[in-house]
Amino acid sequence: MKYDLLIKNGTVVDGTGGPRYCRDIAIKDGIVSRIEAGISSIEAEKTIDATGKIVAPGVIDLHTHYDAQVHWDPYCTSSGWHGVTTVVVGNCGFGFAPCRPEDRERYMLMMEHTEQVPINAMKTALSWDWVTFPEWLKHLKTVDKGVNMASFLPLNPLMIYVMGVDAAKSRPATDEERQRMKEYLFEALDAGAIGFAFSYQGTTSSHVDYDGSPMPTDTMSLDDVYYLASALGERDQGVIQALVDIPGTENTEVAVELARLSKRPVIHNMTMIIDAFPSFHKDIYKMLDSAEEEGLSIYSSGLTLRTWTEFRAGDYTLWDVSAVLREFSTSHNKLEMAANADFRSRVRNSYDTQMMAGTGSDIQTFILKDANGATEFSGYTGQSVRSIADALGSDFIDVFFDILVASELQADFATESLFNEDPVLYEEMFRQKRLIPGISDGGAHPKFGSGGYFSTDAITWMCRDEKRISLEEMHYKLSGLPAQVVGLHNRGYIKEGYAADIYIYDLDELGYIWGKYEVLHDLPDGDWRRAVYAQGIEWVVTNGVVTFKDGVASGKCPGELLGNSGQHMDTTLQQAAKAPA
Repeated sequence: MKYDLLIKNGTVVDGTGGPRYCRDIAIKDGIVSRIEAGISSIEAEKTIDATGKIVAPGVIDLHTHYDAQVHWDPYCTSSGWHGVTTVVVGNCGFGFAPCRPEDRERYMLMMEHTEQVPINAMKTALSWDWVTFPEWLKHLKTVDKGVNMASFLPLNPLMIYVMGVDAAKSRPATDEERQRMKEYLFEALDAGAIGFAFSYQGTTSSHVDYDGSPMPTDTMSLDDVYYLASALGERDQGVIQALVDIPGTENTEVAVELARLSKRPVIHNMTMIIDAFPSFHKDIYKMLDSAEEEGLSIYSSGLTLRTWTEFRAGDYTLWDVSAVLREFSTSHNKLEMAANADFRSRVRNSYDTQMMAGTGSDIQTFILKDANGATEFSGYTGQSVRSIADALGSDFIDVFFDILVASELQADFATESLFNEDPVLYEEMFRQKRLIPGISDGGAHPKFGSGGYFSTDAITWMCRDEKRISLEEMHYKLSGLPAQVVGLHNRGYIKEGYAADIYIYDLDELGYIWGKYEVLHDLPDGDWRRAVYAQGIEWVVTNGVVTFKDGVASGKCPGELLGNSGQHMDTTLQQAAKAPA
């Protein structure tokens, strides 16, 4: 047998958590066929010499919003550059199916405001040749993909499809509507959905609709989501992703009840370490331990990356936890609002420093990167809004909005690190056995950030520089564990018989540029985004096919749509029933 690809002489960290070893890896038809020393290059069509390099399973990123971006970027960058070979979409209850034709514009407006995906890019790239969720999966299968993709059924579209927008936002579902949602959930599972996803944040979420109102699931009746959790238990299939906890809005008990009712894995979101709420992460650790003692299967997604934002205020939404600032985000007259004394007064009087710090977006800490036409402030470049206000003897709210007015909203700001970066605390987080690193939010918020580098940050920070976590432990967390949790069959490890999702990197050279996003004008309509390139990653292989060499895409798209058994979905999609309109 002639192998398609042979990876020779590398140091294999296989994702199981077991010790690294030096072996050759032979790949045939997208599968790891043989792992042993001394396989001859003569036996393979192509050989990669990995001498001195780490050979690891491709990263599995469970929390992304590449639902739209995959249509114009098959490699789902920045994630694809950083060794990610599988992404999961439909997170937080946001997505594009099921969707009636008359609601398409509304769904795109929702996605633009909740995740800041530019609507013109969506209008340009999305074909909208689907209505039902099985049809959406069938569509995704036809899209060229350089990464594997799996999808949750997002509950906001499901609720709107069954109840209509106004009802979904204003009342519980009726018994008949719950039954229909259950039927559509089962249909989605039949078609390959890995479960369902939602957020439950009340009125203080930064994920709000384009008109500033809460998304349906944020104020839904918990009885509705508990009913669907029980339905998963009835089938004994699927996973629940639940964004229920952020600092200041904590609904941990919801995740616990979901696990009790469903008896299925629940991916709790999120764990984060933040100075303004020092007990937040500790309470989640206690919940995970208590749930395990009870026999419940709860995991938590951890915001484990060191991160920052760069933004223009007209694009920023992290501050939408403030009802007044949410008015600004959703306004069509932002410049007029910024100049309005009454609006400024309302911001000042309602300003909650702790809550703002909890989102990493305290206006006082914003750093002026470029005044962009606000000449009277250009001398303060590199200073925080608080420092500028002190120098001018002014209120920081007035100074901030003065800069916006003078620059006609074009001034560039940045944050330093958004959250605590104490390596001791992060080591403790990584060592929580039921914590999954990540929350890259890949594909979302492209105007002010990009978290697709989370795996590179974890390895360089915790493993190489701080030497607190072994590579073996880390790659289990980055691939083996997430594959187990969402049931990706024969993925997540480098083993014979497993899918050949692999990346190869130079540990000494691995990295990224901290504190400066690349601005790329590569959206379908020429619009721009911020991104983070990888350094030191020499090869990325998806399903046995090279997708990147030294950060340059191969042009090949071997990614597969994965179903709830982790298998390719040709058969399940052919068998999936079409839902009634």
